[in-house]
Amino acid sequence: MKSDRLLKLAQERQNSRLNSYACVGDFHGGIFEWDCVSPWTKSGCNVDAKVMIVGQDWSSAETLSREPPDLESAKLGFSPRFPTNANLDVLLARHFRLRREQCYLTNVFPFIKHGNASSSIPMKDMVACAKRYALQEIGIVSPSLVICLGVATFRALRRANGLKGSPSLVEAIASPFQIKPSMVHCVAHTGVLGMNNRGRAQVDEDWAKLATMTAC
Repeated sequence: MKSDRLLKLAQERQNSRLNSYACVGDFHGGIFEWDCVSPWTKSGCNVDAKVMIVGQDWSSAETLSREPPDLESAKLGFSPRFPTNANLDVLLARHFRLRREQCYLTNVFPFIKHGNASSSIPMKDMVACAKRYALQEIGIVSPSLVICLGVATFRALRRANGLKGSPSLVEAIASPFQIKPSMVHCVAHTGVLGMNNRGRAQVDEDWAKLATMTAC
């Protein structure tokens, strides 16, 4: 069963370490840990979803170490107030008539980076995790459409799938690729920086075209 295979993958992540990165369970007695590759999946865990959303990473060591801990994120797997989530929910509803719980959500990098939420992750580490986890999640869930939030996530999945190159955001949006049976598309990251850099009107147009093109 899909759920059994995903649980096995989650347990592999829970029992693994990558270089000097932290793990989800390292903070506040493990309150953020959950039996999925990424805690974000708690908010969207439809294993038969036609649409999968893949973000870059879930959180940072600085964020998870805060006192008091964010109990809302621990309970829900996300913060509804965080712009990445708020914008994603609006775009999913507007263009696909979907709620996040009807989708499958995950992150390409399931470990916890040092620093704050905007800290970067080396591409080699993202690719390694994409090969180890995200590609397997896509294969198990088998959605029709995989939406990558941001060009870094898209590049990591491309390289993990054996494709070379570092397309710009504009090039990535125009260059979907296939991980059978799924088509993998790129959109601007739904955080503040991604939305502002692409332009909110253009982001809305990108999602409208994607919905029309894929008809999920």
